[in-house]
Amino acid sequence: MTIFPDIKPYDSGRLATGDGHELYWERCGKPGGIPLVWLHGGPGSGCTAAHRRFFDPERFDVLLFDQRGCGRSTPKFSLENNSTAHLISDIERLREMCGVERWIVAGASWGSTLALAYAEAHPEAVSGVLVTAVFLSTDEELAWWHCYPGAPSLFPDAFETFLHGGAAPEASGLPAFFEHSLGEMQAEIGRGMEMLKSLEDPTAALESLRRSLLYRWTEYEERISWLNTTPDGVRESLAARGAEFVACHSLIEAHYFANRCFLEADQLVREAGRLDAIPVEIVQSRYDVVCPPQAAMRLKAACPHARLSLVTHNGHAMTDAVHPAFQTAASRLADPA
Repeated sequence: MTIFPDIKPYDSGRLATGDGHELYWERCGKPGGIPLVWLHGGPGSGCTAAHRRFFDPERFDVLLFDQRGCGRSTPKFSLENNSTAHLISDIERLREMCGVERWIVAGASWGSTLALAYAEAHPEAVSGVLVTAVFLSTDEELAWWHCYPGAPSLFPDAFETFLHGGAAPEASGLPAFFEHSLGEMQAEIGRGMEMLKSLEDPTAALESLRRSLLYRWTEYEERISWLNTTPDGVRESLAARGAEFVACHSLIEAHYFANRCFLEADQLVREAGRLDAIPVEIVQSRYDVVCPPQAAMRLKAACPHARLSLVTHNGHAMTDAVHPAFQTAASRLADPA
């Protein structure tokens, strides 16, 4: 059982939010099928053609969209009016645009955060929740990623490259670290993106970005996303996605982290009771270093009715190793009886 064959959208368009943003959206699968919205990670990663392949196209009517400031949405790199509350409102606008009363909300990594935040804000609009690589946006999770003795202890070489000679942050100093990182990235965007756009060779554009924090931020995340990754493999992966993706992902992610993802402390767990009447499926890799399984266990404890599937897999991303459990979970939500 693998991900489904490549498909093309049957419809696509742009939705103006009314506050300066315009969202790219697309629909794929079965028109009039089981409605489902897919929420991509990052924040700032955007949707890809691979995301269309996560759900059975003979059963699901899937809406995908690029969140504010990234992917094909405009304006690119915009942090203005770009918060979790804004994204939740966008999902509601898209649901109304599609004319569906309730839909399954699915997401991975940051997408799991947004899926939970949306479902807790609008439980009446949600028929099911499907999350993988769970991220609850807590200080502890951010400290695991950026501070010793967390992920940096497993990937000390990657972390040293990320720091670029700077000092490792302490957990208590993470807010200031994120604020400083965001400021540095904004300066790099201002200095460099016009130059990058002028370079016809995408490889040259990415190489010119490699010494920047914009590059090192996403490079570090990619390095720790797989237990068997190599620097060359990461370089090839980022080259395939391009300089614009790298800059978008790093800048918007730093913006959200500097603002604690615009959520109150432990908000998603504290308000999990709002999901009591909604089927919840959790699929989690045991060896996800970016989003370790403790968050999935906490979510399961807060939602006793949820089903948790732990998968023995060596990374953070959705792959053939994770997809069978993910597909089975999606099928259960499609046939709740």
